Amino acid sequence: MASAARTAKAADLVAGEATGRDGRIDGTRILRNEWRTLVRLLLEGFAAGLAVSVVLALAVFVVTGPALAATAANPPGALYLTAAGGERRESTLVFTDVGMTITGMIARVSVTQRFVNPTDEWREGVYVFPLPEKAAVDHLRMRVGERAIDGEIRERGEAQRAYSTAKHGGYRATLVEQERANLFTTSVANVGPRDEVAVTIEYQQTLRYDDGTFHLRFPLAITPRYVPGGRGAAADGPGSAPASAVPDADRITPPVVAQADGYVLPVRLVIDLDAGFPLANLTSAHHPLRIEARGEHRYRLELADGAVPAARDFELAFTPDAGTGPRTALFTETKGSKTYALLVALPPTGADTGAPRPAREITYVIDTSGSMEGVSMTQARAALQLALDRLQPGDRFNVIEFNSHTRSLFAAPLPYDAETARRARRFVGDLRARGGTEMLPALEIALAGERTASILRQVVFLTDGAVGNEDAILRLVGERIGDRRLFTVGIGPAPNMFFMTKAAQFGRGTYTAIGDVRAVEAKMTALFRKLDHPALTDLEVAWPAGADVWPRIVPDLYAGEPVVVSAQFNADALAGNGGNVMVSGRRAGSVWGALVPSASAAPASGVGVLWARAKIAALMDAGRRGAPADEVRAAVLDVALTHHVVSRYTSLVAVDVTPVRPVGADLRTDPVAGNIPDGLTGFDALPQTATPASLLLIAGGLALALTAVLAWRLRDQRTAAV
Repeated sequence: MASAARTAKAADLVAGEATGRDGRIDGTRILRNEWRTLVRLLLEGFAAGLAVSVVLALAVFVVTGPALAATAANPPGALYLTAAGGERRESTLVFTDVGMTITGMIARVSVTQRFVNPTDEWREGVYVFPLPEKAAVDHLRMRVGERAIDGEIRERGEAQRAYSTAKHGGYRATLVEQERANLFTTSVANVGPRDEVAVTIEYQQTLRYDDGTFHLRFPLAITPRYVPGGRGAAADGPGSAPASAVPDADRITPPVVAQADGYVLPVRLVIDLDAGFPLANLTSAHHPLRIEARGEHRYRLELADGAVPAARDFELAFTPDAGTGPRTALFTETKGSKTYALLVALPPTGADTGAPRPAREITYVIDTSGSMEGVSMTQARAALQLALDRLQPGDRFNVIEFNSHTRSLFAAPLPYDAETARRARRFVGDLRARGGTEMLPALEIALAGERTASILRQVVFLTDGAVGNEDAILRLVGERIGDRRLFTVGIGPAPNMFFMTKAAQFGRGTYTAIGDVRAVEAKMTALFRKLDHPALTDLEVAWPAGADVWPRIVPDLYAGEPVVVSAQFNADALAGNGGNVMVSGRRAGSVWGALVPSASAAPASGVGVLWARAKIAALMDAGRRGAPADEVRAAVLDVALTHHVVSRYTSLVAVDVTPVRPVGADLRTDPVAGNIPDGLTGFDALPQTATPASLLLIAGGLALALTAVLAWRLRDQRTAAV
């Protein structure tokens, strides 16, 4: 009865509002009232949807609280983190000092991380940090006051057990582990109240030579990585929970400090450079330098700003004076009965004859995930527009974007003409960063289809590489590449260079790194030269008999790239080989070769470590291509333990012999927060994937849609009541 009365009252009200003074029905007034009711319902729906979105956002902050976020108004020299329960506490601080000695193409680098405990509690610091993708880490030293303890290389599980025993027993200990070829974790146990523990690691690497210039990149920041797959149990490491596709996600997704709260992790860097030849140019792309010439092509370089935040990769480049740079170089190191050698040979670049290049089929794949938001997206769009401008009649092309979903400009590559070019430019101009980083579907489309004509097929892949499932993607590239060549373009202030270089290697192409929008044109022009010129193929290196050479098969090279090969052989074998190492190959149908006399070899420490690193990398690649995991692990362990090198299966551990933490005193673990790379947005205090903002927008949109449906149903009910 009550319901019927309310319905009758509503009907009377509507009828009353719709009846004019003369008693006739006023249609205009009915329409006006209907629109007023509809607008009110929509506003109510919007308010309800907004409220739901806010609730969801608050839920996200609660769930992700353990990842820790820095709070505002930190006093100088302190970092305060807030956990899920709202507890506000000071965190362990890390200060980093980097010293490099560069001789020719080889760099020896020392990285000292000072873990400072600003509290009255006992702390364990856990710091995830990047290193160059080819770094061969071979030394660890822990220093407390005047005491120094050298680390030992052990099988990873054994090293973890030794560290855990020391940690729980109250002993100071340090553990250095490799999570990826370019991502490491330092754990320091039992840092006393108001105390400091200094951890020094050392590594060896070769510089990159490209287009007449030597390049060194020291990564300082980690772009937050997207982790695909359903989440599993709670995390043991400092990051987000493991996922089905990335079981170690918790170890590669460290917490970050909100950009509004300033920077942490100050870094000082000093370089002693012995180029060995006059320089035409010596530059740092992103960090101003103080340069002191020390005679005989030697220089001391320091950061002009002193300590800088670890928020953008450091890039150094130096170019030999015209005609003074070496065309070949041979570095050797003898240990016991073995000699290790590193060969670098620079093929001629060749003049551009002006002959028209052959037609080609080229597919551009561009990352538009959330991690590309900001400067990275600007750089990527600019690079892609330049690439489109280079196309010419006779070419076939396509553009594929990916984030949480994949979208292709065309169903398959189409001929380049005025209409397809117009559509492509509009497509690229509309690209925006959002969503996750689901690379696999995009690459499956780009690498689909069989070759149908005698035409050069190329894929250009623009991304920051911020993913956790690198192995699965590399495996796909190796299986599907066929007759194509894959060229990767690393975008942003801190791209995942391990993934970029490996994807290019598996795709028999090359990679380019763009860290500044001002460098897009120059970098892309250099890439276009490689796309347009044939590769140097059929490369062979003649070493002494019985040499263990890595890589076993020298890959094709492109304009301006050197041959870099390392070998191990008996100490007296080089002299017995006639004293020479021979490099040969073919370019555009012509034979090219270089003879490197052993008399020109320069002694260099650490060449053996570089050989071990190259062999381990080749063994890991074999595993990605399907070699039995047990065999790969055994082979890597043998090389890594013999040569004292950190790998996926070996770690460095240092343990003090004196217990320091009192029995019964608690030990709190601090995951050390890092900086969001310069210019990137959308990561502050959100889940450690590339999709948090989009998830909230989708949830809010669904709530709005649901409310709109309910509003329409209510309107229908009112109309029926009338």
